[in-house]
Amino acid sequence: MLVKKMKRNFLGKSIVSVDQFSRQDVDLLFKTAKAMEKIVKKKKPSQLLKGYCVAELFYQPSTRTFTSFLAAAEWLGALTIPVHGMDSYSSAVKGETIEDTVRVVHQTTAADLIVIRHPADDSAEIATEFSYVPIINGGSGKKEHPTQALLDLYTIKKELGRMTNLKVIFLGDLKYGRTVKSLGKLLTLVDKKLELFLVSPKILQMPKTLIKEWQTKGVKIHETENLLPVLSQADILYVTRIQKEWFKNEKEYQKVAKSYIIDKKIMEKAKKKMILMHPLPRVGEIAYEVDDDLRTVYFRQMRNGLYLRMALLKLILRGNKG
Repeated sequence: MLVKKMKRNFLGKSIVSVDQFSRQDVDLLFKTAKAMEKIVKKKKPSQLLKGYCVAELFYQPSTRTFTSFLAAAEWLGALTIPVHGMDSYSSAVKGETIEDTVRVVHQTTAADLIVIRHPADDSAEIATEFSYVPIINGGSGKKEHPTQALLDLYTIKKELGRMTNLKVIFLGDLKYGRTVKSLGKLLTLVDKKLELFLVSPKILQMPKTLIKEWQTKGVKIHETENLLPVLSQADILYVTRIQKEWFKNEKEYQKVAKSYIIDKKIMEKAKKKMILMHPLPRVGEIAYEVDDDLRTVYFRQMRNGLYLRMALLKLILRGNKG
């Protein structure tokens, strides 16, 4: 299925992949996110989406994506309906398909938009094809997490003051990690001088198809298992957890579980003006002692997710009005 390009018009569109976006789309979204930030900081909830209903259909555990979309809708005055897809009361445990579930959720909630997270790589595409209303991909299997990539890029712009001429390290699980795949795609859109350092155990390397795709766009790519030799070059160190849920057995997971741990000694070797990012949750790959480092941005990164997701909901449901 081909996803629809945005062309600076988000109204009524589904968000399936970062491949949909142009640079102009990103600029519009970030401008809107900045306006949303003002709403939250003034502690004055908006009524921009009063009368609208947003449903969240989550088949996987989530704290950040789930709560930020929930809060985003409510800060804008929308009704919110959370649906946990694999709970005992959900018909998914009886074998109901994504196709039927998204249509049922629309009918039973009168939702104007559905945010979906699902372990299947093609889940968002399927949901979009069969839904009566716009779908936002809140994480699809090992493939994509477009809203995470957008909030990550928004964070980079705010923290570094630019989105170009970047040297970025992706560290950890690059095989199964959907956040780095989506962010990598988005970075290639906005940065024509991008240089990527892909640091991972051999069994968790970035898929070769993506590497080739980025190289055809002129991205300089370096693959290595060793962080220290490249750390001092990075403007951004983007850490991901080794994801236990994708391993077939415990033994395979334990072989790589503690491959990389970012602590104060490691941070001493990094640039003074670099930023340390993580989509969270972390499971030991970043020591708590690093949290106070001024270069650590992962909690600010999460707050930016609220503003970015407010912007998406506003643009999809109301367009540029208001």
